[in-house]
Amino acid sequence: MDRAIGRWLGITTLTGAAAITATAHSEIELRWKHFHDYAVSVNEVRLAQGLPPLKLNEQLCEAARIYADVLLEMGQVRHADAQGRRADYRATTAGYFYHQLGENLAAGQLSWERAMEMWLQSPSHRANLLDADYRELGVGFSADDTTRYRTAWTQLLGTRRSVYPVIINLDAFSSNSPEIEVYVHGAREAQAMRYRVGAGAWSEWRAPSEWLHCQLPNWEGFHTVTVQLRIGERIYESSDEIYLQSRFVLTQVASDREDHHTQRASLPERVSAGVERAPRSEHVVQQGESASLRQIGSSDLERILHVLHALGLAQPHLRASIEPATECAHQHGDA
Repeated sequence: MDRAIGRWLGITTLTGAAAITATAHSEIELRWKHFHDYAVSVNEVRLAQGLPPLKLNEQLCEAARIYADVLLEMGQVRHADAQGRRADYRATTAGYFYHQLGENLAAGQLSWERAMEMWLQSPSHRANLLDADYRELGVGFSADDTTRYRTAWTQLLGTRRSVYPVIINLDAFSSNSPEIEVYVHGAREAQAMRYRVGAGAWSEWRAPSEWLHCQLPNWEGFHTVTVQLRIGERIYESSDEIYLQSRFVLTQVASDREDHHTQRASLPERVSAGVERAPRSEHVVQQGESASLRQIGSSDLERILHVLHALGLAQPHLRASIEPATECAHQHGDA
Protein backbone atom coordinates (compact mmCIF):
# COMPACT_ATOMS: atom_id res chain seq x y z
CA MET A 1 0.00 0.00 0.00
CA ASP A 2 2.76 2.43 0.93
CA ARG A 3 4.56 1.76 -2.38
CA ALA A 4 1.35 2.31 -4.29
CA ILE A 5 0.78 5.58 -2.49
CA GLY A 6 4.37 6.51 -3.10
CA ARG A 7 4.09 5.77 -6.80
CA TRP A 8 0.86 7.75 -6.97
CA LEU A 9 2.41 10.69 -5.16
CA GLY A 10 5.40 10.53 -7.47
CA ILE A 11 3.20 10.62 -10.55
CA THR A 12 1.13 13.42 -9.08
CA THR A 13 4.25 15.43 -8.29
CA LEU A 14 5.67 14.97 -11.78
CA THR A 15 2.35 15.88 -13.35
CA GLY A 16 2.11 18.98 -11.18
CA ALA A 17 5.67 19.97 -12.03
CA ALA A 18 4.94 19.54 -15.73
CA ALA A 19 1.86 21.74 -15.42
CA ILE A 20 3.83 24.40 -13.56
CA THR A 21 6.59 24.27 -16.18
CA ALA A 22 4.06 24.58 -19.01
CA THR A 23 2.45 27.56 -17.29
CA ALA A 24 5.84 29.20 -16.77
CA HIS A 25 6.70 28.70 -20.43
CA SER A 26 3.40 30.26 -21.46
CA GLU A 27 3.86 33.28 -19.17
CA ILE A 28 7.47 33.77 -20.25
CA GLU A 29 6.53 33.64 -23.91
CA LEU A 30 3.81 36.23 -23.31
CA ARG A 31 6.21 38.53 -21.50
CA TRP A 32 8.93 38.05 -24.14
CA LYS A 33 6.37 39.27 -26.67
CA HIS A 34 6.25 42.56 -24.75
CA PHE A 35 9.97 43.03 -25.36
CA HIS A 36 9.44 42.53 -29.07
CA ASP A 37 6.50 44.95 -29.02
CA TYR A 38 8.82 47.56 -27.48
CA ALA A 39 11.43 46.90 -30.16
CA VAL A 40 8.81 47.26 -32.92
CA SER A 41 7.67 50.60 -31.50
CA VAL A 42 11.27 51.88 -31.56
CA ASN A 43 11.82 50.56 -35.08
CA GLU A 44 8.63 52.13 -36.42
CA VAL A 45 9.89 55.52 -35.23
CA ARG A 46 13.32 54.90 -36.77
CA LEU A 47 11.87 53.68 -40.04
CA ALA A 48 9.73 56.80 -40.35
CA GLN A 49 12.98 58.81 -40.20
CA GLY A 50 14.68 56.67 -42.85
CA LEU A 51 16.81 54.84 -40.28
CA PRO A 52 17.55 51.09 -40.13
CA PRO A 53 15.72 49.03 -37.49
CA LEU A 54 17.38 47.63 -34.35
CA LYS A 55 17.60 43.99 -33.23
CA LEU A 56 16.56 43.11 -29.69
CA ASN A 57 19.66 41.82 -27.90
CA GLU A 58 19.46 39.54 -24.86
CA GLN A 59 22.64 40.85 -23.22
CA LEU A 60 21.61 44.50 -23.59
CA CYS A 61 18.17 43.63 -22.18
CA GLU A 62 19.83 41.96 -19.19
CA ALA A 63 22.01 45.01 -18.52
CA ALA A 64 19.01 47.33 -18.92
CA ARG A 65 16.85 45.23 -16.59
CA ILE A 66 19.44 45.18 -13.84
CA TYR A 67 19.91 48.94 -13.96
CA ALA A 68 16.14 49.57 -13.88
CA ASP A 69 16.15 47.78 -10.51
CA VAL A 70 19.10 49.88 -9.36
CA LEU A 71 17.38 53.14 -10.31
CA LEU A 72 14.37 52.35 -8.13
CA GLU A 73 16.60 51.29 -5.25
CA MET A 74 18.68 54.50 -5.48
CA GLY A 75 15.64 56.74 -5.80
CA GLN A 76 17.67 58.80 -8.26
CA VAL A 77 17.76 58.68 -12.04
CA ARG A 78 21.32 59.02 -13.18
CA HIS A 79 23.72 57.16 -15.46
CA ALA A 80 26.23 56.20 -12.75
CA ASP A 81 25.35 53.84 -9.91
CA ALA A 82 26.48 54.29 -6.29
CA GLN A 83 29.93 52.92 -7.21
CA GLY A 84 30.26 55.28 -10.17
CA ARG A 85 29.83 52.51 -12.77
CA ARG A 86 28.23 53.54 -16.04
CA ALA A 87 26.59 51.88 -19.03
CA ASP A 88 29.88 50.57 -20.40
CA TYR A 89 30.41 48.52 -17.22
CA ARG A 90 26.87 47.15 -17.27
CA ALA A 91 26.99 46.17 -20.93
CA THR A 92 30.36 44.43 -20.79
CA THR A 93 29.45 42.66 -17.53
CA ALA A 94 26.45 41.21 -19.36
CA GLY A 95 28.80 40.04 -22.13
CA TYR A 96 28.09 42.75 -24.70
CA PHE A 97 31.45 43.99 -26.03
CA TYR A 98 30.43 47.03 -27.96
CA HIS A 99 31.96 49.40 -30.45
CA GLN A 100 29.35 52.11 -29.78
CA LEU A 101 26.90 52.43 -26.91
CA GLY A 102 24.13 54.78 -25.82
CA GLU A 103 21.67 54.87 -22.94
CA ASN A 104 18.30 56.53 -22.27
CA LEU A 105 16.66 56.47 -18.83
CA ALA A 106 13.19 57.40 -17.64
CA ALA A 107 11.32 57.13 -14.36
CA GLY A 108 7.73 57.56 -13.20
CA GLN A 109 5.98 56.70 -16.47
CA LEU A 110 3.16 54.15 -16.30
CA SER A 111 3.85 52.60 -19.70
CA TRP A 112 6.56 52.07 -22.29
CA GLU A 113 4.56 54.23 -24.70
CA ARG A 114 4.69 57.15 -22.27
CA ALA A 115 8.43 56.72 -21.73
CA MET A 116 8.95 56.64 -25.51
CA GLU A 117 6.84 59.76 -25.92
CA MET A 118 8.95 61.67 -23.40
CA TRP A 119 12.22 60.46 -24.94
CA LEU A 120 11.07 61.63 -28.36
CA GLN A 121 10.06 65.02 -26.97
CA SER A 122 13.56 65.56 -25.58
CA PRO A 123 16.13 66.58 -28.24
CA SER A 124 19.01 64.75 -26.55
CA HIS A 125 17.03 61.54 -26.01
CA ARG A 126 15.65 61.71 -29.53
CA ALA A 127 19.13 62.08 -30.99
CA ASN A 128 20.24 59.00 -29.08
CA LEU A 129 17.24 56.94 -30.14
CA LEU A 130 17.60 58.03 -33.77
CA ASP A 131 21.35 57.49 -34.10
CA ALA A 132 21.90 55.83 -37.47
CA ASP A 133 24.98 53.95 -36.26
CA TYR A 134 23.20 51.68 -33.78
CA ARG A 135 22.19 48.14 -34.74
CA GLU A 136 20.97 46.53 -31.50
CA LEU A 137 18.60 47.38 -28.67
CA GLY A 138 18.09 46.46 -25.03
CA VAL A 139 15.06 47.46 -22.95
CA GLY A 140 14.51 47.17 -19.22
CA PHE A 141 11.69 47.84 -16.79
CA SER A 142 11.18 47.74 -13.05
CA ALA A 143 8.19 48.59 -10.86
CA ASP A 144 7.82 48.99 -7.11
CA ASP A 145 5.00 51.11 -5.71
CA THR A 146 6.90 51.63 -2.44
CA THR A 147 9.77 53.49 -4.12
CA ARG A 148 10.15 57.14 -5.00
CA TYR A 149 9.46 56.88 -8.74
CA ARG A 150 7.48 53.61 -8.72
CA THR A 151 8.61 52.72 -12.25
CA ALA A 152 11.90 52.86 -14.15
CA TRP A 153 12.49 52.38 -17.87
CA THR A 154 15.91 51.83 -19.41
CA GLN A 155 17.03 51.69 -23.00
CA LEU A 156 20.45 50.64 -24.29
CA LEU A 157 21.46 51.06 -27.92
CA GLY A 158 24.61 49.43 -29.22
CA THR A 159 26.75 48.32 -32.11
CA ARG A 160 29.37 45.58 -32.21
CA ARG A 161 32.07 45.30 -34.82
CA SER A 162 31.63 42.36 -37.18
CA VAL A 163 28.03 41.78 -36.07
CA TYR A 164 25.38 42.43 -38.73
CA PRO A 165 21.92 41.58 -37.36
CA VAL A 166 19.07 40.27 -39.47
CA ILE A 167 15.64 41.63 -38.49
CA ILE A 168 12.29 40.15 -39.55
CA ASN A 169 9.23 42.43 -39.67
CA LEU A 170 10.87 45.11 -37.51
CA ASP A 171 11.61 42.43 -34.88
CA ALA A 172 8.01 41.42 -34.29
CA PHE A 173 7.54 38.25 -32.25
CA SER A 174 4.98 36.75 -34.62
CA SER A 175 3.34 37.12 -38.01
CA ASN A 176 0.00 35.96 -39.38
CA SER A 177 1.33 35.92 -42.93
CA PRO A 178 4.08 33.70 -44.40
CA GLU A 179 5.25 36.67 -46.45
CA ILE A 180 7.82 38.63 -44.44
CA GLU A 181 10.21 41.55 -44.87
CA VAL A 182 13.78 41.09 -43.68
CA TYR A 183 16.27 43.89 -43.04
CA VAL A 184 19.96 43.00 -43.38
CA HIS A 185 22.53 45.13 -41.57
CA GLY A 186 25.86 45.23 -43.37
CA ALA A 187 24.41 44.87 -46.86
CA ARG A 188 25.90 48.23 -47.86
CA GLU A 189 29.37 47.02 -46.95
CA ALA A 190 29.08 43.59 -48.57
CA GLN A 191 30.18 42.47 -52.01
CA ALA A 192 27.69 39.59 -52.15
CA MET A 193 25.01 37.91 -50.06
CA ARG A 194 22.87 34.78 -49.92
CA TYR A 195 20.11 33.53 -47.63
CA ARG A 196 17.97 30.56 -46.75
CA VAL A 197 14.71 29.94 -44.93
CA GLY A 198 14.86 27.32 -42.21
CA ALA A 199 16.96 24.33 -43.23
CA GLY A 200 16.18 24.89 -46.89
CA ALA A 201 18.69 25.36 -49.69
CA TRP A 202 20.82 28.47 -49.86
CA SER A 203 19.99 30.98 -52.56
CA GLU A 204 22.59 31.82 -55.14
CA TRP A 205 25.15 34.46 -54.20
CA ARG A 206 23.65 37.77 -55.32
CA ALA A 207 24.14 41.50 -55.21
CA PRO A 208 23.60 42.74 -51.62
CA SER A 209 20.23 44.20 -50.70
CA GLU A 210 19.20 45.75 -47.39
CA TRP A 211 15.66 44.40 -47.71
CA LEU A 212 14.61 40.86 -48.57
CA HIS A 213 11.09 39.68 -49.25
CA CYS A 214 10.84 36.06 -48.10
CA GLN A 215 8.17 33.38 -48.10
CA LEU A 216 7.97 31.11 -45.04
CA PRO A 217 6.70 27.55 -45.18
CA ASN A 218 2.97 27.73 -44.54
CA TRP A 219 2.81 25.90 -41.19
CA GLU A 220 2.42 27.32 -37.71
CA GLY A 221 5.56 27.58 -35.58
CA PHE A 222 8.95 29.27 -35.40
CA HIS A 223 10.77 29.92 -38.67
CA THR A 224 14.33 31.12 -39.17
CA VAL A 225 15.88 33.23 -41.92
CA THR A 226 19.67 33.07 -42.16
CA VAL A 227 21.79 35.49 -44.18
CA GLN A 228 25.46 35.31 -45.14
CA LEU A 229 27.39 38.39 -46.24
CA ARG A 230 30.71 38.37 -48.06
CA ILE A 231 32.66 41.39 -46.85
CA GLY A 232 36.25 41.42 -48.03
CA GLU A 233 37.70 37.95 -47.47
CA ARG A 234 35.30 36.95 -44.69
CA ILE A 235 31.80 35.53 -44.57
CA TYR A 236 29.48 36.88 -41.86
CA GLU A 237 26.35 35.02 -40.86
CA SER A 238 23.32 36.13 -38.84
CA SER A 239 19.77 34.88 -38.48
CA ASP A 240 16.46 35.83 -36.97
CA GLU A 241 13.30 33.90 -36.21
CA ILE A 242 9.61 34.68 -36.13
CA TYR A 243 6.56 32.72 -35.07
CA LEU A 244 4.12 32.13 -37.91
CA GLN A 245 0.67 31.94 -36.39
CA SER A 246 -2.50 30.80 -38.11
CA ARG A 247 -5.00 33.52 -38.85
CA PHE A 248 -7.69 31.65 -36.90
CA VAL A 249 -5.64 31.50 -33.69
CA LEU A 250 -4.37 35.05 -34.13
CA THR A 251 -7.93 36.32 -34.51
CA GLN A 252 -8.87 34.68 -31.22
CA VAL A 253 -5.87 36.10 -29.36
CA ALA A 254 -5.56 39.56 -30.86
CA SER A 255 -8.56 40.31 -33.06
CA ASP A 256 -8.30 44.02 -32.32
CA ARG A 257 -4.74 44.36 -33.63
CA GLU A 258 -3.84 45.61 -37.07
CA ASP A 259 -2.53 43.04 -39.52
CA HIS A 260 1.24 43.27 -39.15
CA HIS A 261 1.91 42.29 -42.74
CA THR A 262 -0.41 44.97 -44.10
CA GLN A 263 1.10 47.55 -41.77
CA ARG A 264 4.63 46.77 -42.93
CA ALA A 265 4.02 45.98 -46.60
CA SER A 266 5.85 49.11 -47.75
CA LEU A 267 8.85 48.90 -45.42
CA PRO A 268 11.62 48.95 -48.06
CA GLU A 269 10.12 51.94 -49.87
CA ARG A 270 10.11 53.98 -46.64
CA VAL A 271 13.81 53.67 -45.98
CA SER A 272 16.09 56.34 -47.44
CA ALA A 273 19.66 55.68 -48.51
CA GLY A 274 21.57 58.50 -46.82
CA VAL A 275 21.40 58.99 -43.05
CA GLU A 276 23.13 61.53 -40.84
CA ARG A 277 25.03 60.46 -37.76
CA ALA A 278 23.58 61.72 -34.49
CA PRO A 279 25.68 62.28 -31.35
CA ARG A 280 25.78 59.47 -28.81
CA SER A 281 25.13 60.22 -25.17
CA GLU A 282 23.30 59.29 -21.99
CA HIS A 283 19.98 60.88 -21.19
CA VAL A 284 17.48 60.87 -18.33
CA VAL A 285 13.77 61.63 -18.21
CA GLN A 286 11.93 61.83 -14.90
CA GLN A 287 8.23 62.12 -14.15
CA GLY A 288 6.61 63.50 -11.03
CA GLU A 289 6.56 61.42 -7.88
CA SER A 290 2.81 61.85 -7.37
CA ALA A 291 1.75 59.56 -10.21
CA SER A 292 0.13 56.39 -8.86
CA LEU A 293 1.15 53.04 -10.22
CA ARG A 294 -1.74 51.26 -11.91
CA GLN A 295 -1.53 47.56 -12.57
CA ILE A 296 0.95 46.88 -15.37
CA GLY A 297 0.45 43.68 -17.32
CA SER A 298 4.19 43.24 -17.82
CA SER A 299 5.08 43.89 -14.20
CA ASP A 300 7.63 41.11 -14.01
CA LEU A 301 9.47 41.93 -17.24
CA GLU A 302 12.61 42.74 -15.31
CA ARG A 303 12.91 39.07 -14.31
CA ILE A 304 12.19 37.47 -17.64
CA LEU A 305 15.63 37.15 -19.18
CA HIS A 306 17.02 35.19 -16.24
CA VAL A 307 14.19 32.70 -16.59
CA LEU A 308 14.38 32.73 -20.39
CA HIS A 309 18.00 31.75 -20.24
CA ALA A 310 17.35 29.06 -17.65
CA LEU A 311 14.55 27.50 -19.70
CA GLY A 312 16.37 27.84 -23.01
CA LEU A 313 13.81 30.20 -24.53
CA ALA A 314 16.18 33.09 -25.24
CA GLN A 315 17.19 33.68 -28.82
CA PRO A 316 20.73 32.37 -29.38
CA HIS A 317 20.59 32.50 -33.15
CA LEU A 318 22.66 35.62 -33.81
CA ARG A 319 26.32 34.90 -34.54
CA ALA A 320 29.00 37.53 -34.94
CA SER A 321 30.50 35.82 -37.97
CA ILE A 322 31.70 32.49 -39.21
CA GLU A 323 35.11 33.59 -38.03
CA PRO A 324 34.31 35.31 -34.68
CA ALA A 325 36.37 38.36 -33.83
CA THR A 326 37.31 39.40 -30.30
CA GLU A 327 37.13 43.01 -29.25
CA CYS A 328 37.91 45.06 -26.16
CA ALA A 329 35.28 47.42 -24.82
CA HIS A 330 35.67 51.12 -25.52
CA GLN A 331 35.08 53.49 -22.63
CA HIS A 332 31.72 55.16 -22.80
CA GLY A 333 31.36 58.84 -21.90
CA ASP A 334 28.60 61.41 -21.84
CA ALA A 335 29.54 63.27 -25.01
